Amino acid sequence: MIVRRGYRPPPSYHIDRLRTAPPGHFFDIITRGFGSMPDHAEQIPPRDRWAIVAYIRALQLSQNATLGDVPEKERSSLLKKEK
Repeated sequence: MIVRRGYRPPPSYHIDRLRTAPPGHFFDIITRGFGSMPDHAEQIPPRDRWAIVAYIRALQLSQNATLGDVPEKERSSLLKKEK
C-alpha cells in the first residue's frame, strides 16, 4: 500500500543485514523513524514496540529455522509427518 502512495518499497526482514541486526535497531526505528518512515514514539508505547520487535524476530526465525532449532521433544513428530 505504501508503494502505491509513492514511497519506496521497504526491505524484506529476511535479508542478512536485517536478520543480523540487533533487536534495538528495530526498536530505534519504530521510536525515531527512518528515511521516509515517521517516528511512532507517541503512538506505540515502549512495551508494544518491544512486542513488535519480538514478532519481527519470530517472522525471521520462521523463514530460516533448521531442524536443530526445534525442541527435541517436537522433532520426532515433525519427522513422522515427513514420511
